Amino acid sequence: MKSQIVSLSICVPAYNEEKCLGNTVEELIANLKDSHIDFEILIVDDGSTDSTFKIAEGLKRIYPEIKLFHHDKNVGIGVCFRTALANSTKEYFTWFPADGENAPQELINCVKFVNENIAVTAHHLHQDPRVLSRKIISRFYTRVLNIRFNLRIKYYNGLTIFPTFVLKNLKLKCKGFGIFAESIIKTLHSGCKIVELSYPLRGRKEGKSKALSIKSVLRTFQELIYITIVMPVEN
Repeated sequence: MKSQIVSLSICVPAYNEEKCLGNTVEELIANLKDSHIDFEILIVDDGSTDSTFKIAEGLKRIYPEIKLFHHDKNVGIGVCFRTALANSTKEYFTWFPADGENAPQELINCVKFVNENIAVTAHHLHQDPRVLSRKIISRFYTRVLNIRFNLRIKYYNGLTIFPTFVLKNLKLKCKGFGIFAESIIKTLHSGCKIVELSYPLRGRKEGKSKALSIKSVLRTFQELIYITIVMPVEN
């Protein structure tokens, strides 16, 4: 467990999250400051058509820890992840959803276990309030990846903290949610270990998740094929 101050870059991807972004970021900042974590928050507006970008601009004016990036069109959470990673300056890198589905304490609990050779992730098995269809897709996705790579990861899409230098040396390609599995698998193959923690998923308070949109589901399965069949992985 790490005792010194942790330096953390946090990607907050946001697509049409005007109802959630402000509260999510302010709650996250308050908790990070209370925990004495050295941090920067990289909000990436992914071509939103509502007031998300204006809200993000307002947050940036208030909080010097915030960096703001904008995509002209919606290109996917994986591209947001890579945009933030390319502009990150801290020792460790992670992401945090703009919808407020995860509690900040989940991320802070993960911080306690970070190390330069360890990635730390959280799963929500048996503590997940989301709809059954999403749970079924998630379990299928996890099982296929574990069989393909002979792993026992419980969940690939949770909050994960990586050593930044490790991620920046990986060639990440996925544009959608596959970026998280790609990052974990390639990080493990780079020689890092992974610590898995269990934490209840709070669930979003406003709006509707985009994870089950037709576009997202199709991209997820396309990226599953890429990761299991096409993706080069160093041994």
